[in-house]
Amino acid sequence: MRTLKVMALATVVLTATACGMSDRRWGPCALGGAFLGGALGGVGGGLGVDEAEKSPVSKHDIVAGVGAGTAGGALLGALLGHLICDPKEEPPPPPPIAQAPPPPPPPAPPAKGTKIATVGSANFDFNRAEVNPSGRDILDHAVKVLRDNPNLRVTVEGHTDSVGSAAYNQKLSERRAQAVKRYLVRQGIDPSRIMTEGYGKSRPIASNETEEGRAQNRRADIIAD
Repeated sequence: MRTLKVMALATVVLTATACGMSDRRWGPCALGGAFLGGALGGVGGGLGVDEAEKSPVSKHDIVAGVGAGTAGGALLGALLGHLICDPKEEPPPPPPIAQAPPPPPPPAPPAKGTKIATVGSANFDFNRAEVNPSGRDILDHAVKVLRDNPNLRVTVEGHTDSVGSAAYNQKLSERRAQAVKRYLVRQGIDPSRIMTEGYGKSRPIASNETEEGRAQNRRADIIAD
């Protein structure tokens, strides 16, 4: 019976090794190997018992040897067939990688002639060209537009109401346009992108007959070129 013990031990070792290493699906190869191994193991088990025992062997011993050989051979054959040619398990597909949505396209630059910002009379101190803090808040919007559109060029147009001489108002409108340009340049805008033009009192947008109308006419407009 020593042959059967050795076969049983080999079966246990091979089973443990195969279970730890196999990544295949059980299929026809394992079934065919079990059938062939069982047949060979049964024959070998019966003959092994007969040859190993020195005393006369009973039919019971032979049957037991055949059964053990068949079981061990079938197990060994199944494991070998499985390891040799059963198909490997396909690894699961990797989870889809979440794609970040593409960033929104940048806004189109303002069309030529678009008024980007207007600094009104309330944003200049009385009879002065310098922009006060309320005007700077308005101009910061123009700064952002210019930064977002590095190829954009603008013209700052200065205007006044009708009070005073034409020559005085012309100079005042030019100074106000220059004051707006200075602020934009201080915020980092290239001065070559900013033209200035003074129109004095020649381009009113409201009546100069009322204070409200004159206040609307005292302004500086930033226009896209």
